[in-house]
Amino acid sequence: MAKLIPGKLRMEGVELYETGQIEIIKEQDHRIYARVAEEEIRYSLDDDLIFCACDFFKKRGYCVHLAALEYYLKNDQLGQEILLNLEANQEEKETVETQVTFGGEFLKSIQVPRQSNIYRLSAQGQVEAGTNRIIWTLRIGLAQQDKFYVIRDIPLFLKIIEFTKPYMIGKYYESSLRLEQFDKASQDVLNFLLGLIEEKLDYTIFFPNQGRHLYFPKTFFEQGASLLMGLDAFQFDHQLSSYHHHLLFQDFDGQASLFSFRIEEKSNYFEMEIFEQTGLNFFYRGQVLFYKGNFFLMTKKQASLLDALRKVPLDNGGKKILQFDTRDRDLLASTLSQFKCLGKVEAPDSLQIQSFRPSFYMDREVDGSIRLDMQFQYETCLVTNRNELENLPFASDIQLEKQIFQLALSAGFEADFRSWRQSLKAEAVHAFFQEVLPAFAALGELKISESMQDLYQIQKPQVQISSKGSLLEIQFDFQDIDQEEINRAMKALIAKQDYYISSSDQVYYFDEQTKRIRQDLEELGIDEIESATFQARKSLAYTLSHLFKDQDQVTFTEEFRHLAHHLTHPEDFPMTPLNIKADLRDYQKKGIQWLQMLDHYGFGGILADDMGLGKTLQAIAFLSSQLQENSRVLILAPSGLIYNWADEFKKFAPDLDVAVVHGLKPYRETILAEKHQVYVTSYATFRQDSEIYRNLSFDFLFLDEAQVMKNAQTKIAKILRKFVVPSVFALSGTPIENNLGELWSIFQIVLPGLLPAKKDFMKLPAERVAQFIKPFVMRRKKEDVLTELPDLIEVVYKNELEDQQKAIYLAQLQQMQECLGQVTDAEFQRNRVEILTGLMRLRQICDTPALFMEDYKGDSGKLDSLRDLLGQIAEGNHRVLIFSQFRGMLDRIEKELPQLGLTSFKITGSTPSQERQEMTKAFNQGERDVFLISLKAGGVGLNLTGADTVILVDLWWNPAVESQAIGRAHRMGQEQAVEVYRLVTRGTIEEKIQELQEEKKNLVSEVLDGTESRGSLTLTEIQEILGISEAKT
Repeated sequence: MAKLIPGKLRMEGVELYETGQIEIIKEQDHRIYARVAEEEIRYSLDDDLIFCACDFFKKRGYCVHLAALEYYLKNDQLGQEILLNLEANQEEKETVETQVTFGGEFLKSIQVPRQSNIYRLSAQGQVEAGTNRIIWTLRIGLAQQDKFYVIRDIPLFLKIIEFTKPYMIGKYYESSLRLEQFDKASQDVLNFLLGLIEEKLDYTIFFPNQGRHLYFPKTFFEQGASLLMGLDAFQFDHQLSSYHHHLLFQDFDGQASLFSFRIEEKSNYFEMEIFEQTGLNFFYRGQVLFYKGNFFLMTKKQASLLDALRKVPLDNGGKKILQFDTRDRDLLASTLSQFKCLGKVEAPDSLQIQSFRPSFYMDREVDGSIRLDMQFQYETCLVTNRNELENLPFASDIQLEKQIFQLALSAGFEADFRSWRQSLKAEAVHAFFQEVLPAFAALGELKISESMQDLYQIQKPQVQISSKGSLLEIQFDFQDIDQEEINRAMKALIAKQDYYISSSDQVYYFDEQTKRIRQDLEELGIDEIESATFQARKSLAYTLSHLFKDQDQVTFTEEFRHLAHHLTHPEDFPMTPLNIKADLRDYQKKGIQWLQMLDHYGFGGILADDMGLGKTLQAIAFLSSQLQENSRVLILAPSGLIYNWADEFKKFAPDLDVAVVHGLKPYRETILAEKHQVYVTSYATFRQDSEIYRNLSFDFLFLDEAQVMKNAQTKIAKILRKFVVPSVFALSGTPIENNLGELWSIFQIVLPGLLPAKKDFMKLPAERVAQFIKPFVMRRKKEDVLTELPDLIEVVYKNELEDQQKAIYLAQLQQMQECLGQVTDAEFQRNRVEILTGLMRLRQICDTPALFMEDYKGDSGKLDSLRDLLGQIAEGNHRVLIFSQFRGMLDRIEKELPQLGLTSFKITGSTPSQERQEMTKAFNQGERDVFLISLKAGGVGLNLTGADTVILVDLWWNPAVESQAIGRAHRMGQEQAVEVYRLVTRGTIEEKIQELQEEKKNLVSEVLDGTESRGSLTLTEIQEILGISEAKT
């Protein structure tokens, strides 16, 4: 098909591809469905099946949209994959044979038979003799009878139910025993037991005695027994008692009064008597206790202690008594808390623990050894040796004692109140001061002598930052040490060590501020540090000046201070005289100063003012102050704006020599061979002529509507990253439309090296992003600088779905909710195109189902609402811009306007640039009442101040696109207040889109101001839009 399309049309198609106007909707039935510049297109390897909705295709059989799609399929990586898939499946049949299933038979097989007999289970528990296990006997009986029959093989019984086999119940023969034939409580038990078998566990442990009984291991005991208690016929026999339905499970604590302990102090020992309630039974190795209808669940610690107590033998009097030596007093006192977890404890006052406050003193002896002195301060006395500790009249905190003496041993001392350790080797000093001393300080008061302190020397170098040519110079100044020692210190600092050892074996530690400076430099990407003096990118001046402004350890040279000040306050930079024929506003002069300042210091930047604030004029004024006779400037812009640039130069800077590089290639080559000061061309043309431009040199490069560069993978972006120009500036009212990656992509061209690698950049917090980019992005909002601009009045105009329209909407919504209810992120990414297509259908239905349903004859609530609104507007003699993202909606509105007595112009993605300019000029001069515009096609390069009303028929995900549209009317030159009407259908996803817009509306300003960032439409957002998350909650 491509060879039938003229070359000029193919070039225009490439431009549509380069500017990101191709959207693949879906692949289905060996066809590709896409949207190119708002036109719907169907593509196939069979030429007869190719179709585009534009008028040009209907006349010629080819069009610019088809050219763009074919270029995409042959040159884009994703497009190539789609085309290969299409070719691979070309031979497959396009019709699928209908296959007959046995659905009816299947449905019959799973129907529950009408039974008059409903069965139920009974359970009887007992303690098995010899094993002390709790086992259960299961029986089955009819619900209306009290007679039950023992199930003698429980696993076999479960298999019979699972496979609906016959079973004898007493004398009654059940030909097909099913789970559904049992009462609810019995079904719960059977489902639980069937689950054990399905898990493929070694389930024989559950069915001892050849399957006659049921046994629950500890893990399943509470759950299994609770289910059995739910049966109508339940009984648990324990000793001489029987329990029916009222067994309780509870965690065991000392309040249960099952155990108690009484301790008495004798002449030279302590005696503890252990009391236990009679009738206790222990199961599961003591982890479950049973007493009077209560199952008590023990912790492992409780069970272990109880097991030890049960092993204590009875004395001749039948009592359990333990005796302890008085020397074990403190240990006994420390264990009383464990006994309290089992029951009440009665103990003498001498076993009440009195805590103490330890203190430590360390000194360095003449021979280099280190002495440790310890003291324990109690409430009533001070202990300074072992003898005093052992003769205390009360119990001491033995656990704290153990901790202290263990620390002393691990630090090389003895477990005593005074002890010594050998001298510290140089490499051990760091660990001793950073780990051992803090451990002592954590336990009590620590003091060290001056001789000890001498082992720990702090090194705090001064850091000086200066501006040297095109780079910054950072110098670490280690005072009073020679060069060899400086090299040793820097090597340790670069290796991220906290200290270094001098040639005299003295250990020096870097202070915390120095380590923080080292970390900050590393995070800024300054990692090529090889000596005390090293270099960094000049673009980091602003960040460094703010990062270290309050640190006395860091100083700045005068030249660096000037640089940092101008980056922070560009309005203080001395302004070069301009040669411009225009009355500039104050904010425009500041923008020009900012451009001059960045150029002076060798930087590029992004002028990101709101639409309508005169970015083009500021750029021209800046160039008028910088260009010499032999200077060369290259300006790249969308093709629809290149002649607008030429007109603006002629109007504001007529003395500059400007040439537009456009048209056929021989003509373009002729222009480029000539000497001009300013060359203006389109992105698409530049890409085609990139080999020629590579051999040309330019002083300045300006990228207009630079959001075109938001995708770093496009061919034009790759070419521009390799195109070296001293000063590069970008103009864009929306440098971030969806995520931070777009900003990163633009900066790779404007100021390469400023930002970290994309993977690292996307992880940065918003405040760090703002710190990086703030000096290099100039952004002003209309409401902040144009106080004289007329008011912007925004109104949400709500409508209701009509009945037939609503039925179609709800059906589509339900289908989407079911599709996305349980979808994973991976599945979402695989089916993203289909999912977004489904969302588009919902939005089209809100306009009118007729956009994709040819046979739809019903009404549209939105069109009815629009008719009413246009009637009111017409009565007030207002002139209107109407935006919709759907070409079909614009066509329907266009047909409605004559009935309302209104005339109109219309622009879509396929409208040539020259026609756009002619219609724009005519409209602004008062011709016709309404301007119909495709939302994305009309977002760039149109000045329509002849209108005072804007109607957004349908909402777009990204508010930046809508802001562009509104800015066509609400801009400089507008003399009337502008009213904006957003048509929103009540109770639909359009209301959810409004909420999403509010979140995204803050994206640009928040990132540039340093507060928040976000990405494109996520699975969670789509689920919220469809109301799925609300349904879940």
